[in-house]
Amino acid sequence: MTMRLAVPLALAAATTVAADRPAAATAPTVAGISGWARMDYPLPDDDIRIFVDAHGLFTPHDQAVPAQSWGTFRIQHLMPQTDGKPPLFNWGNFKVDCVRVDGPDVAVTGRIFDAGPFWQEFLHRERPARMGLSFHVPAPGGGVTRIGITPPTADGQPELPKCSTKAPNADAIEGGYTVMDTRRY
Repeated sequence: MTMRLAVPLALAAATTVAADRPAAATAPTVAGISGWARMDYPLPDDDIRIFVDAHGLFTPHDQAVPAQSWGTFRIQHLMPQTDGKPPLFNWGNFKVDCVRVDGPDVAVTGRIFDAGPFWQEFLHRERPARMGLSFHVPAPGGGVTRIGITPPTADGQPELPKCSTKAPNADAIEGGYTVMDTRRY
């Protein structure tokens, strides 16, 4: 019998809290990430930098999945060569199609719209390739910022879903990011 009473009481409490919220809680809110960082890499002379300016508009009805996302991100990789050869430089620019912010953790996906020589194939697919970035940006003094890159799926395979990324797996060794979140829970 106690169990039957707990559900109506919990619903009544939730309804009261929702009714007591200020009108601002019903307005759309914005969350996102911006900045750049150099990513740690097993070959220390390689220079991989991730630039991002990605934002999402969240409605009061769904604070987890953005109603709209916008911005860009860039992945660039400078690879030194041996025997006096000039370094190789590859890059890709992406238009953001999804941003998910969960405290210090951020996932961003986007479609490539411009690329260096090694990623040209991603531009010329039936649909330009989608890639993802993941970030863990702790509060100041809370640890190291981490970055992850989720590559596109193989041509002919189902594409990477929006906001679906691997966990960040490399430290940021230079630069930094700012996470912005105006949502109130």
